[in-house]
Amino acid sequence: MLKYLAGLFKGLLKRQPANQVPTISWKDILKEESVPRPQSKRRTMLLPSNRVLLWKTEDPVKEKDKKKQSQTGLNMMFKFTYEDIPYIVKTQKAFELPLSVALSKACAEYIYPVNSKIIFQISVLMKKKVFKDKADTSENGISIKLDSQSEIDDTASISTLADNLEIETLLINEAEFRIVRNGIPISSVTLALTPIANQYCMPTIVFNKKKSVQSHWFVKTEKQKESSEKIAPTKKDVDSLYLSFSNEERREYSLEGYSFKHKGEYFSPDPTDSGRLVAVVVDTGVDNPVYAAISSRPINEPLEDVITDDQVKWCRVNKLNKDKDVVRIMCYNILADLYLNLNLEQNELFFNYCPKANQRVFYRTPIFLKQMKDFIDSQVSIFFLQEVDLRRHENYIDPFLKTLNYSSEISKKGGQISEGVAVVFDQTRYRTIYSDSFLLADLVEKEEVNSDIRRILESSAESETRFKTRPTIIQIVMLEDVETGVILVCGNTHLHHNPKDEHIKVLQALTCVRKLMKMFNEMKESEPERKCRLIFGGDFNSTPDGAVFQMMSNRFLPNDHKVWECDEKIDAEDILIEKKMSCLTGTPEYTNYTASSQKEGFVGCLDYIWGIDVESIRICPSPDHKKVIKYTALPSRISPSDHLPVICDIKL
Repeated sequence: MLKYLAGLFKGLLKRQPANQVPTISWKDILKEESVPRPQSKRRTMLLPSNRVLLWKTEDPVKEKDKKKQSQTGLNMMFKFTYEDIPYIVKTQKAFELPLSVALSKACAEYIYPVNSKIIFQISVLMKKKVFKDKADTSENGISIKLDSQSEIDDTASISTLADNLEIETLLINEAEFRIVRNGIPISSVTLALTPIANQYCMPTIVFNKKKSVQSHWFVKTEKQKESSEKIAPTKKDVDSLYLSFSNEERREYSLEGYSFKHKGEYFSPDPTDSGRLVAVVVDTGVDNPVYAAISSRPINEPLEDVITDDQVKWCRVNKLNKDKDVVRIMCYNILADLYLNLNLEQNELFFNYCPKANQRVFYRTPIFLKQMKDFIDSQVSIFFLQEVDLRRHENYIDPFLKTLNYSSEISKKGGQISEGVAVVFDQTRYRTIYSDSFLLADLVEKEEVNSDIRRILESSAESETRFKTRPTIIQIVMLEDVETGVILVCGNTHLHHNPKDEHIKVLQALTCVRKLMKMFNEMKESEPERKCRLIFGGDFNSTPDGAVFQMMSNRFLPNDHKVWECDEKIDAEDILIEKKMSCLTGTPEYTNYTASSQKEGFVGCLDYIWGIDVESIRICPSPDHKKVIKYTALPSRISPSDHLPVICDIKL
């Protein structure tokens, strides 16, 4: 700040005769022309008129990426207009300060123009330069005081403003401002997703407290200048936002250089707007701030096709009739961002055939959201998802699904793994009556039914360690049909991936099935008059000719099966499950395709949906192979995952 003032003083000195002493007044500082516009401001905030926002900082919080800590105290923020220019005033006062002292000291401590990132901190030095009479704030400063009718004593502490609900207003320069307590429901709004024509874009909203919001979408009038593809935008690429109310009462906004396009939770850019930046205005209500953010990248040209478009068409052609016993279900590994180390060189990447730009989660997520919307519109009622990043789920997937009246039950993997599995379902048709997940290592250790698994693992320290250290879980969600009362016991898992550990996958699958069967039987016993069905989806990381598939479909795996050769120290036993399961989705040639001329990769079927007491009446074909290899392999420009979904219609 002092550096800025020094520059301002220097400029004035240059323009004045040598014998004339320059003077700076409060009004000079507030002049708009003395405030340089920022060149790289992607976010901004608009405060409501005649409101004072109050919130407490009760515990010192270390600011992100900064060494200093925020202090405890009462925060105050409001919009103040001077000569038709809006300014934001923000201050914080220690809880114990008397009102008379705190309010007088709050005058003009932190002031910054709404459309500038420069914050003017009026220090003691500045006051000496600006205020000839520090006691006089009527002309040069801002006066803040309680209403004259208030019965609150001036000696009361500043925390009284936050705690005493009888104090409803403050007088700021004699104008009445209504107090809004805890008035900052949102911490930040950003537009991180890459906008793609005909796909779906959503803001990233970090909530301080959950609150319904309304999003207003804008597109820049001018197209961005073409430039070579970059991993991320530079400062020169970043646009600035100038936000104002066009009509505050009707909650209508104006963004300089932008045209209004849409109001809603998400936005699908039109192909004609390709090359233009997107901006979103997030309205949190008449008493709260309005937030705006701008995309760092312009709208991408529309995709010629998405990998699953043919499957969507199949679903739409094969419409379900009104038979309430028929359900369309889907299983899909959506590829967690957690496992993509994009800091490596392109040729060192696991998916080295796919450009980094197409592997980034901010590119893949809009396509995935469009896939989900298309399948939901095509009567898919239940989804089994794997590799669901927790943050991706919280920021995009769950909020998006709620707009479509779908609900998501997510379960995190064990340990520090920040991804998991999710069961997504039509909440107009089903309600959750149970949802939990279990670490497989814990189930083997604690449940008596798994004593044979414990014996097998104890025969080999290496296999025992491998099994116990896997973060694999079984998610179990029980759904009740709100009309028919049918109960669906749904299991969801993602087994260990290493092809050298097929025996570990067998024991994991066995543990899953036993837990699932136990809960299925308990539900049938507790509800003997109700129809109960079992559905088990997941990425089993095992092909149809493997031991996992054989065990689940045949109910039996002998102790001399070749799978036990994975560990020569293993003392194998015959494995038997209570009831064999039907593979409802069949065995397509592949559901995972990562082979290319540059790497060996993998091609095979790994994803299935199993069932007990259910019949598969239709299976959706896989996408055309030409589309799969159009960009070498998966993922690709048109596929957000290295897996393909499997879909079927079942009769209960």
